[in-house]
Amino acid sequence: MATGKNKKNKRLSNVFDHLTEKSEESSMNINNLTETQITQLIQSMEINPNIEPHIKEPTLQWCRVQLEEQKAGGAWKARLREAGYTI
Repeated sequence: MATGKNKKNKRLSNVFDHLTEKSEESSMNINNLTETQITQLIQSMEINPNIEPHIKEPTLQWCRVQLEEQKAGGAWKARLREAGYTI
């Protein structure tokens, strides 16, 4: 008779793995957002007076570059890596 312990342990293990993953500060990824969401994010950051320009400009630049590469399609991640970005 199956007790379901293996399935439960596997699920909990996956959750634990996800929670303990280390993210690098230099990597950023917005590939799970739609084009509209990315555009709205860029527009709202551009007009936000609470974020100083020297802080938000690198993020805006990255978002614009990644959006354009994703729209171009194909091997957009490879092109970003070749340009020196970390994904």
